[in-house]
Amino acid sequence: MASNDAKSTAEAFLSKFSRGQTFVRKQLLDANQLRLFSLTLDRPHLWSSSGTSGGSTLEDEEPLSGTPIPSYYHLVYFTPAQLPGRLGLDGTDTSFNPDAPFTRRMWAGGSCHWVGANPDASAKALLRVGEMATETTKVLSCEPKVIGKTGEDMLVVRVEKEFRNAKDELCVVDRRNWVFRTALDPTKPATVIPKPAELPASELEQADKGKIVQEYSRDEATLFRFSALTFNAHRIHYDKPWARDVEGHRNVVVHGPLNLMAMLDHWRDAKAATSQDGIFYPEKIEYRATSPVYAGEAYRVTMDEGAVHQKVADVNVVSNDGTTCMRGAISNWS
Repeated sequence: MASNDAKSTAEAFLSKFSRGQTFVRKQLLDANQLRLFSLTLDRPHLWSSSGTSGGSTLEDEEPLSGTPIPSYYHLVYFTPAQLPGRLGLDGTDTSFNPDAPFTRRMWAGGSCHWVGANPDASAKALLRVGEMATETTKVLSCEPKVIGKTGEDMLVVRVEKEFRNAKDELCVVDRRNWVFRTALDPTKPATVIPKPAELPASELEQADKGKIVQEYSRDEATLFRFSALTFNAHRIHYDKPWARDVEGHRNVVVHGPLNLMAMLDHWRDAKAATSQDGIFYPEKIEYRATSPVYAGEAYRVTMDEGAVHQKVADVNVVSNDGTTCMRGAISNWS
């Protein structure tokens, strides 16, 4: 059972947002920002269909005005807007932080629904390059919980973001779950958990049977560019001494949303391989982060063969040591 401190902090947090207020921002969906983002993800085309970019790669030119923005690439827009002095000690955006000591934020999971991409609609409501879009944010809940393994208190904050296009049509509903744990003392060195041994190649091959697999090993340059483009100053992603000595990670941490996007791109690539039409959106994804992924360590994004044709496809991020790091369920429209 959560402590009285955790419960009172959750109540105080909710009291700040209990009037149902929303936070609205407008932004131009800039072509160059999206271009750099896709290149950071090592994807020279936004879509598999060359017709969406005139045959050129993003290394050659920006995406054309009106090009649909791929699923969850909206993360590169509406980034945090805070002066340096407003950031947390760990570099995180504090716009929706509970009070101390619950200020150590982690992206734990959530869901995203592409409501405007319904293929049965007479016209799709999509976020497109070059348009003015609107983001509306509201707090849904703040719940005190206890971490089972350690007995430590934490708060789970759920936030909903709606994204509308220039016609004020609802395109995307993005619900994010953030975990807030008690802040760490930078003067007290953390215990670093050693890296488990990777599974033998024969076991990895056996685990891959019947699956579509994409392997990654993210380097620090990719994490730096991802942090810069999403304006995410969380130090665990680029400051190795902080990640290791203060937070107990063995290296800088791969962003949770980067793995989320890898799952969605994996599904999208499998979908495109079976059709002449190169633009695909799922109906929704539900996902949960379960273990960190570290720079320089190999991991796989896996999905059963044929799952892309089912109503729900299970897509997982699995470290080569056998640890499941993120679970996702992607729903097809039909």
